[in-house]
Amino acid sequence: MRLLILLLFLLIHSTITVFAQMPLLDVADLTIKIAPKSEEVLYYGFAKGDKIIFSVWEEDNKELTQVSIEEFPNQVRFSDYKTTSVKEKTITVNRKSVYVFKFVNNQVLKGRVCHIKIQRVPATDTTLDFNTQVQWITTYDTTYQIGNRNVLMGYDTLMTKEESWEFKKSAQEEVVVFDKSQKVAAKANISGANNRICLRIEFPPNINSKANSKEMQGWAYWIGVGEEAGIAWSENVQTVAGFAQGVIAMYSPLGGLVAGLVSGLAVPKTGDDIYYCIADATQADLFLTKKNFVPLDWGKGKGGYGKFNHKQPMPYYICLENDNYLHSVEVTVKVAAMVEVKQYTNKEKTKQTVNPRMQKTSVEEPIITPITIPVTWE
Repeated sequence: MRLLILLLFLLIHSTITVFAQMPLLDVADLTIKIAPKSEEVLYYGFAKGDKIIFSVWEEDNKELTQVSIEEFPNQVRFSDYKTTSVKEKTITVNRKSVYVFKFVNNQVLKGRVCHIKIQRVPATDTTLDFNTQVQWITTYDTTYQIGNRNVLMGYDTLMTKEESWEFKKSAQEEVVVFDKSQKVAAKANISGANNRICLRIEFPPNINSKANSKEMQGWAYWIGVGEEAGIAWSENVQTVAGFAQGVIAMYSPLGGLVAGLVSGLAVPKTGDDIYYCIADATQADLFLTKKNFVPLDWGKGKGGYGKFNHKQPMPYYICLENDNYLHSVEVTVKVAAMVEVKQYTNKEKTKQTVNPRMQKTSVEEPIITPITIPVTWE
């Protein structure tokens, strides 16, 4: 009996020693950046019996929305949500297969920098040199559906009059959308007036008819504070007037900016400052209620300008804030849009139409769908 116990002990000890001697092999040691509202996916192959040792940690200890490990296809082996790190998660591989490592960042503005370490412990010596890289192959999935096929029985000929609209000419036209002076109250004022205001900018609608079309190509804004705004704008007008020849003579300074004929505009050099930003309706409401918002463009100073390539004439807002506690400021705001106008002429034609006469019959039609999947290299 003692001899039997001794033999069992030696057998178990030998097995443990062999397993303990299997090396810990690096599969991946990476640092990756996960952009906002995106995910990163890694694919590696593993041999049957492998033990996967997985760790990940975010460089600044910030949360990842999700970390998961799947055995392809779609068999989740591990998943964690809103985590900053995973330390030495161990997974046993039941069969040779591809494993998918997913890292999800649903933050809107901030990316995540993650350090990833993936290791494997082979089950036996025969899988020590197992290639963990994957290769992508294309397979084809065939399904069948019952459909109706048209069988040609003959032809019918029909003579008709029809419109034939042909392009005639096009032009770029500037439309002044907004041009006014707006008073913005001081931050501390006895009247209770708000030192934050938003000006609604309405653009001409796009038109698409047979005879003509109008489509907005972009728009630009210019902001100036105080009496100096008039001086700066006059300087812009004189600059454009200096280009008396060519297309630019048809446009204002803002039109020239949208069309790319003017590279920059003058703004006041002296006077009070104003904070300004460009926002849609949702962000403008957040601005007025002093909540966090995301503008399309912004600046602070005695004036500013900018342009956009928006082709959809949705309303936008120019939001202004006066941080002067004692004095209100007078702000001049100008907005212009560039519209492409196309004209067409109708040249009526006689058209001969040959219509086939068809008869439907039922057939079984194959649908072949290519599918690209990852497989182990070995």
